[in-house]
Amino acid sequence: MKLSNAEQLRGPVTPVDNVVTIVDKFDIFILAAGFEDRAVKIIAEGKFHSKAHCILIRYVNNVPNNRTIYRQFLEFAQRKFTGYRTHPVPLRNTDADAFMRDLSAKLAALPRSARSIAIDVSGMPSFLVCSVLKVARDHRPREVQTVLYTSADQYVPTFAEYEQLIAENVDEIELLPNSMALEMAENLTIEAFSGHRGCSKSCLAVLAGYEAHRTAGVVDDINPALLLLLFGNPGDPRHGWRLDLSRRLHRKYERGRRAATEVASTLEAAETLTILEEYYNYLIDDYDMFIAPIGSKMQSVAAYLFWERYGEVHLTFPLPIGYNPDHRPIGASLTYRLDLEPKRSLYRSPETEREEQASF
Repeated sequence: MKLSNAEQLRGPVTPVDNVVTIVDKFDIFILAAGFEDRAVKIIAEGKFHSKAHCILIRYVNNVPNNRTIYRQFLEFAQRKFTGYRTHPVPLRNTDADAFMRDLSAKLAALPRSARSIAIDVSGMPSFLVCSVLKVARDHRPREVQTVLYTSADQYVPTFAEYEQLIAENVDEIELLPNSMALEMAENLTIEAFSGHRGCSKSCLAVLAGYEAHRTAGVVDDINPALLLLLFGNPGDPRHGWRLDLSRRLHRKYERGRRAATEVASTLEAAETLTILEEYYNYLIDDYDMFIAPIGSKMQSVAAYLFWERYGEVHLTFPLPIGYNPDHRPIGASLTYRLDLEPKRSLYRSPETEREEQASF
């Protein structure tokens, strides 16, 4: 069954005028205790209804001040959600498979009357965005899920770093900006997103950001016959220079193998979906397709939705060797929402019909 990208999205990404009241319609609010300022905005400002539940993802790792940051989130959650309606779920380092089992158990234990889910991806890395979306949509397949995302005031690399880099490099940037200088650790493969392989050739689509070392790692690991570099175009004109920086950082990967480049909005998931589908339809008979979401969080949402539609696609997640909280986006700017059509209304079969009847 082939779907158009519009069928998975209930309209475009829209700015949220009032964070205080937007969340009071949701029964379940899922967020992660991230160290970026924007990750705390919605839980700090939102007003939730009296029977709502909060699922708070706790990072269990050695990032400096991680425990202090988690306690801040937990205090907000316990003030905003009455009784025992705050439910922590640990993510131990990058063990996404165990995390997904724990999150699934937590959602299964909530009352069935708690149906509508909002997912704040502002404090989540790409592999966590995809993991949370899968579990949430599996557990509430007949409900609309809402993705919430808060942008930052200032990103890394900074404009000052960009100016220095282009002054020193005419066309191609060899060295990473100082704020991006951590090495790559591994390509994380999550069992749920492992797809299946049947062709002798592969196409790797990298949703490229600014950590070119992560692109290098996944290219070396997959060794694709065809490389697609999908660059993100920031929605804010003030940040247009970031597209130029990303392209310069990745120019060297366009040499030495068949490569194509495309540009899509960092915010509008539909644009990324459309480009991925064009390449999929052209290549899938002869190539296995891999997608590595390294760019924006909303592009990670698009990567998940594309995998949900085409389960043979393999999602792979190139991870940095660590996170340095000193090199993080600063401040919290606009918040956006994206509503996803119910999964069950998109993918129906005799089997899913029987499951639906058995759930009542």
